[in-house]
Amino acid sequence: MAEIETARLRLRPYTLDDLDKLSVILSNPEVMKYSPRGVIPKGKEKQVTREILEYFIEHWEKYGFGVWAVIEKTSRKLIGHCGLNCLSNTPDIEVTYRFDQNYWNQGIATEAAKAAINYGFESVKLYKIIAIASPKHIASRRVMEKAGLKYDKDAHFYKIDVVYYSILRENWQPDYF
Repeated sequence: MAEIETARLRLRPYTLDDLDKLSVILSNPEVMKYSPRGVIPKGKEKQVTREILEYFIEHWEKYGFGVWAVIEKTSRKLIGHCGLNCLSNTPDIEVTYRFDQNYWNQGIATEAAKAAINYGFESVKLYKIIAIASPKHIASRRVMEKAGLKYDKDAHFYKIDVVYYSILRENWQPDYF
């Protein structure tokens, strides 16, 4: 499983050892506000986080790409995740990200998303990468746009209404962070 470094971040595969640190991030209702999963119920944080970690690990094993743990290089702290995920019941591959609230509005999500997209096009040889978000999730939509994706349509995935953005490999402008 590949690792990536950007100016401020190291993207590395998740392990089950990340459970406690990721559980703290995902137990924040603000972090999970727009998640299709919704806010994780109190008392279920570790169980749900373990399911998420196991999914990410299995996705890498099955497809050869997936979601990375994102580590801030300076502090060496796990601050969230970003990567490529198969969009349920479609042939689409989505770039997805979720970060600790203390790291919002710093360009971290955009930096990580660009690295994941670059990996998808250069290493995995994908022809298209998409991203989806709640129409109300303005910050996520900005990340998509700054990462080079363009709005395509309104759609419905994971039992919620979403906006669907995409970028083709031929339109990708590599940004070597």
